[in-house]
Amino acid sequence: MVQEQKTSRIKQILIGLVVALVSVLVTVLLLEIGVRLVMSPPYAFDENSTDVHTLNYLTCDPSLGWLGQPNFQGIIDSPVFRQELRTNSQGMHDTEHMVDKSANTFRILMLGDSFVQAFQVDESETAHQVLEDSLNARYLDKSHQFEVLSAGALGWSNGQQLVYYREFGRSYEPDLVLLMFFIGNDFKDNLPGNAATVKGFNCYAPYFAVCDGQFQADPLTYAPGISDLANNCSPARRSLINVLGWLYQRSRLYQMIDPVLVSNFPRQVFGQGLITPLLALYTPNHQYELEYTWQVTEDTIAQLQQEVEADGRQFAVVVINPEELFNLMLLRPAERENLVNQSPDLAEVDVTQPNRRLSAFFALHQTPYLDLMEPMLAKQRAEGIPLHLQGDRHWTVEGNRFVGEVIAQWLAENDFLP
Repeated sequence: MVQEQKTSRIKQILIGLVVALVSVLVTVLLLEIGVRLVMSPPYAFDENSTDVHTLNYLTCDPSLGWLGQPNFQGIIDSPVFRQELRTNSQGMHDTEHMVDKSANTFRILMLGDSFVQAFQVDESETAHQVLEDSLNARYLDKSHQFEVLSAGALGWSNGQQLVYYREFGRSYEPDLVLLMFFIGNDFKDNLPGNAATVKGFNCYAPYFAVCDGQFQADPLTYAPGISDLANNCSPARRSLINVLGWLYQRSRLYQMIDPVLVSNFPRQVFGQGLITPLLALYTPNHQYELEYTWQVTEDTIAQLQQEVEADGRQFAVVVINPEELFNLMLLRPAERENLVNQSPDLAEVDVTQPNRRLSAFFALHQTPYLDLMEPMLAKQRAEGIPLHLQGDRHWTVEGNRFVGEVIAQWLAENDFLP
């Protein structure tokens, strides 16, 4: 009799738990439906706007975070430029490319961020297209055909570029993978929380973690409110992050509370307290966040190189320097002194500090690389023609042309070409 009562009691408890769980799920489902039907996006969004900051030419992607809208056609407006943008079926600012490679074709996959996307200029004026045209001009007998594939989107991290290569890039069978590394924000973008706001919702980039000095080759799906630098290593925690990240991508309710989570769990970045976080890369600085991002950045590039070379392909890096660095180096001594007096943080600036560390890293991994700082600086000093759009930091038409030609010359001189 006692055993029957005990069994009945357990059964009642289980039934109660099931009822409670079903009630919670139904409530959440009704809230999810209500949010989708009634509420506006949590971030500002104007469907008809052509302003560059609305990012209407991007689309969220579950594995990459975001990429260009496939077959997009529209006008991009900014205070600095107004440009028609067309993307191909892969969402890239590029002409269409077949997956299968034609005979006698040398194919280059250019990975990067907004410098590769280059929506500030017409597709025919982008560095990747200038590179393709310059290489083809070297083989007038058409014994070889060169094809440069643009694979970049605004704000992409090196982690996103690695994921893109794994999922899409390698299928194009490139002979050379060219990583366009931008010092200005690639370090920051490799930290958890890198996002693009698309149609009023944050799309978050996948990210990689370093645990006890070891790079974790499987990416994590960012989960607002839980992803940070210190707790990405235990299997249980990584599983929880990936589950919640998957849920965030699909739940409007979770996405609606994103601003609250961002406010209460701010992203961990370096350079806090400086007039610009970029300065942390050019001044004596030992912040934990900065040292961490150096490690995860170097490890991500090394992982990409390892996978590219394991596929039997060549790998090289082109280092892009921020416009702010050029502006500083082009100042006259008196102007620079006056600027330092106004901003004491600039007194300890070493304009080559990150470049030297990158150079040592590339030497260690036997990574061919081209640093654009010296040739671009020499070009601007000699001709006085702006290579960057003032107020935008990206390359002008002349800047794109010069970079494409410099890369073509460097590839020819260093025996990358057939």
